[in-house]
Amino acid sequence: MTNKLDVKRIWWRNVQPGEFYNIERHHRIEGGGGSLYIEIPSSIVPETLDFLNITETDFNSMPSFVIQAFVIGKPQISGPIEFRSKAGGRMRIANQNRQQPSSQRHPAWTYTRNFPRAPDDVANKEEALAYFPDGGLRIFIAKTFDEKYYAGFTKGHRPSNMKDNDPMFELYSNKVGGVINANKS
Repeated sequence: MTNKLDVKRIWWRNVQPGEFYNIERHHRIEGGGGSLYIEIPSSIVPETLDFLNITETDFNSMPSFVIQAFVIGKPQISGPIEFRSKAGGRMRIANQNRQQPSSQRHPAWTYTRNFPRAPDDVANKEEALAYFPDGGLRIFIAKTFDEKYYAGFTKGHRPSNMKDNDPMFELYSNKVGGVINANKS
């Protein structure tokens, strides 16, 4: 018997190939530059803050906001997900580069959970594309009715048998991300 989560909402982000390169590459590159995090664009910041139950004023008054999220399918494993503000009204999920000594990549978003991985010496976005899933890569955080968080990801194309009323259907759109209300059936 499997334990089905009673999911209320799903926050998700469509990971771009350049971001995938930056979270997979060596954390120090010649010439510097490049992000070591997953960006949350300003267009989805308001719904992200709402999902996290925090006001913009409160969020901006602290250095970071951290949630503890379990791994989908492995609820005995959990890890922190740290949200930080960024210039231009954006946010970021901090410390996601897997080769960075202080990496806090969530355990759901690691190779041991089948998350795509580029070689340690990947040199650029074009090289990383060979390891980026055809059909895309999306990270998500599910929030249950009892206010617990669970992290996971999807890769590839939308399954052909997925119905359009499935809460996960929207993850496979061309949007940058957002929040899905997963109504109880």
